[in-house]
Amino acid sequence: MIKNKSLNILLLASTLSFSASIAHANTSLGAFIKHDGWSLSDIQKFNSETNKSMAVTTLFTNFNMNWDSLNIQASNIVSEGATPMITLMPYSDRHVDMLAAISAGEEDAYINDWIDSFKAWKETYPADKQPKILLRFAHEFNGNWYPWGNNPEGLKAAWKHIHNLFEVAEVNDSVEWVWCASATNVDDYNDMTQYYPGDDVVDWTSLDGYNWGSNYSFTSWRTFDEVFSSAYTTLVTNYPDKPIVIAEVGSAEPSDQPNPEWGQYGDDADATQSKEVWVNDMFTRIMESYPAISAVSWFNINKELSWALNETAKSGLPNTGLNAYNKVVENDYFLETLNFETTSQTETVIVEETNKKIGKGKANAKNSTPESSLIAASSSTSKNGFQIALANSRMPNVVGERLLDKEANGFRNLSKEVLSNISKGRMTLSK
Repeated sequence: MIKNKSLNILLLASTLSFSASIAHANTSLGAFIKHDGWSLSDIQKFNSETNKSMAVTTLFTNFNMNWDSLNIQASNIVSEGATPMITLMPYSDRHVDMLAAISAGEEDAYINDWIDSFKAWKETYPADKQPKILLRFAHEFNGNWYPWGNNPEGLKAAWKHIHNLFEVAEVNDSVEWVWCASATNVDDYNDMTQYYPGDDVVDWTSLDGYNWGSNYSFTSWRTFDEVFSSAYTTLVTNYPDKPIVIAEVGSAEPSDQPNPEWGQYGDDADATQSKEVWVNDMFTRIMESYPAISAVSWFNINKELSWALNETAKSGLPNTGLNAYNKVVENDYFLETLNFETTSQTETVIVEETNKKIGKGKANAKNSTPESSLIAASSSTSKNGFQIALANSRMPNVVGERLLDKEANGFRNLSKEVLSNISKGRMTLSK
């Protein structure tokens, strides 16, 4: 067995050495903005105030809503050249346990109607310009704030059932399935991979994560690396042929004050920090050490805290971060289009540099070694196999795990009333 591993590593190294090109990742830009796609002017406002337009625009829906509303939201997004990332939340007035109801076929009528309406909407566009969607089902399943959380077997069964209905209806060529975890495990398993329904039913892996500042008693100002490095290495280690989308990300404003309504009893220890610095660091670090991130969607509304880049913060002051965002995304690494055919571009690299990268970084990932990661990459059938190998050899150092654990324990101990307040704004949607 050891000899076979060594042989695979040597074969991969040899392949890279004799190759003239190595895949080079790029990251497409996106955001979730106020009014959830209902307002075309809000979409246009964000695009006009940023140096690059959105390639992806996130929206939220649930099983109480159908394509009568999504038709408007998705059409607005597509009209501005972006791909809708539809967050389909398994919530409705019909069932308490929606995952079980979905798996039992009790929501098939709703799902099939959704599919038929999606097909009809898609076909209103010319045959050569019919849009695709990213479908983010049951996001943040490893959290404790949504009713579908903390249930790996239920999530996997419901996911497979819905995916099969889309497959039978022959629409999966227009749908990219996004499996989205919270970057912080706030459940009974502390292992997001327990929820993974399988490579055959997932197109993208995904993470949501936030810098909460010191507003909770159990949080502090954290860098992008401290929020995402641990979860990112988990995804690349376990699912090396899947592109990653950061579906929700934001940073508090240093001017934010703890709000007890959200269970925030922290302090103002982050008053001297800078959101502009945080934003610049985030996108710089993505370029330097996160090549598997193929898209990122900024959470651009002020909800629990002042996450947005270009609105009015809870303090009454303008949000910060927009200047840093506009400057850093001028880099050609960041795109305002989303290419579904490939998530990489090729570039010639020096062989010696490539060989030096092999085997580095992967040892930072939990339960993994450089050897096992490279074997996974070499056995992949993905057209982006070289990108995978490069991503596996350019892992960020895992930092902030103690802070992640502290945050997770804090959220676990929040009252049911506070958790309900956190989730209800998403599950009970309105214009």
